[in-house]
Amino acid sequence: MGAMPPPPALRGSYWDGFAEAFAALGPPLRPSAEEIGFMQEAIANSPAAQRAGPLHALLLGVTPEIAAMRWPEKSSLMAVDCSFAMTRAVWPGDVPGRRTVVCGNWLAMPRTDSSCHVVIGDGSFNCLAYPGEFLALAEAVSRLLFEDGILVLRCYVQGAVHEHPEEVYADLARGSISSFHAFKLRLLMAMQPSPEDGIAVNEVYQSWATRAIEPESLPRGPGWQKAAVETIQFYRNRSTVYAFPTLAEARRVLLPFFEEISVSTATHDMGERCPTLVFRLCRTTSRKV
Repeated sequence: MGAMPPPPALRGSYWDGFAEAFAALGPPLRPSAEEIGFMQEAIANSPAAQRAGPLHALLLGVTPEIAAMRWPEKSSLMAVDCSFAMTRAVWPGDVPGRRTVVCGNWLAMPRTDSSCHVVIGDGSFNCLAYPGEFLALAEAVSRLLFEDGILVLRCYVQGAVHEHPEEVYADLARGSISSFHAFKLRLLMAMQPSPEDGIAVNEVYQSWATRAIEPESLPRGPGWQKAAVETIQFYRNRSTVYAFPTLAEARRVLLPFFEEISVSTATHDMGERCPTLVFRLCRTTSRKV
């Protein structure tokens, strides 16, 4: 997930901890190779990539898999993230003329209108309040894009049927969850009362801590290493809130500004909850090239 725009001080401290935990994260909390493939394909097929000129892209956050993925020739990528700790710990490094990172607020971008052929993000909207900040970011992105630009988003969305936390813990006890990362995402979603309320990460930590689950009872294998399980400690006493709308609810906010080109879902067990969406500007909101 990318870092949300600044406000209060606790947000900064959460993202500082998140930066420390990032190396221990894996899919679905980071994009899989398959999902990066969806993004690469969308950009390769975009109007700007089909022309001989430069392609200007903006990354919401500092997702290293996106920064380092295959980009068309003559691409330049700017990443924007509010957390200096994230830019220092996660960003794979600036490349003169090719990619750079700046600290900034997504709702007050350090870019001019109609300056991007691609805006891309991984879980970026989920860091914002629904629907107000979702709507504000959608509008901001619509201004940044060229008329034929695209928005590429991997989103975290609720399933059609809202899970109960007890169902998630029951699957954990059965050993049927692929990784602690998948468990944590499912628990976040299950504990959220509504997308408007969101879910504070400390509530999920308290739920986990109250259970006092013995490490020996957890599954073994990739995604269940001690370092992965310990990432939940970064939720402790943090007021940061994530929002998880359904896909229909996410579309409701985005579609006034964008037209959906495609939706792709990975084959991992959380693929349906992490679709990769590609949009172009609606003709009624498109800007001059």
